[in-house]
Amino acid sequence: MLEALRTQLQRLCPETCPRCGTESVLGFCANCRADFRRIKSPCRRCGMPMPLSRCPLAGRHWLIDAVRSPFIYDRPLAIYLRAFKYRRQRQLGRALGQLLGAEINSSEIELDVLVSMPLHPRRLRSRGYNQADEIAGSIAGLLGRPLLVAGIRRSVATRPQTELDRKARLNGPAGSFAVSRDLSGTRVAIVDDVITTGATVNALAKALKSAGALRVEAWSVARSVGGVTDAG
Repeated sequence: MLEALRTQLQRLCPETCPRCGTESVLGFCANCRADFRRIKSPCRRCGMPMPLSRCPLAGRHWLIDAVRSPFIYDRPLAIYLRAFKYRRQRQLGRALGQLLGAEINSSEIELDVLVSMPLHPRRLRSRGYNQADEIAGSIAGLLGRPLLVAGIRRSVATRPQTELDRKARLNGPAGSFAVSRDLSGTRVAIVDDVITTGATVNALAKALKSAGALRVEAWSVARSVGGVTDAG
């Protein structure tokens, strides 16, 4: 019954590509997706393109078991990520979630639950929504996995990443998260819009593993590989 209703709604109000306006059931159409720069031969542990001249994890206590970020944070995709995050274009969340979800083969992942990167309550009030929630909710529907929200919070209001240099980005998120639920034996994927240094997802992974998570992956629509950066 529900599926029939969805089909009928799709016929009456077909979804369109946010970029070109053509009809598309998965957000961005195939032609526009082809214009987004992909990360070729990514390192499964850090998500950076191989080969690496210097591993970004050198000298760091890295707790993420795998990174899945299919696209490079660059134009034209960066335009939509910025509009979604900073210009209140909340409707882009579904398309961006579908963009990432379509790149993940559910038969190959070891996953029990999704966790969206939490915002501090002050930042959430200012923005009006958590962009990671929007993306994660779309992926949860595609993959048929639950999205955990309660009991996972950002307890420290750090400065926006756009205001920090690389050293401050690496050190700033430590101790910023609190998890007050039992995750014993759970395999978790953290969902965010963009990963740059990885410090923010690593700090959340520490809190999740302290709560008992067995495995923690980090998923994002895009990964910064140099040049334009404005994420965690």
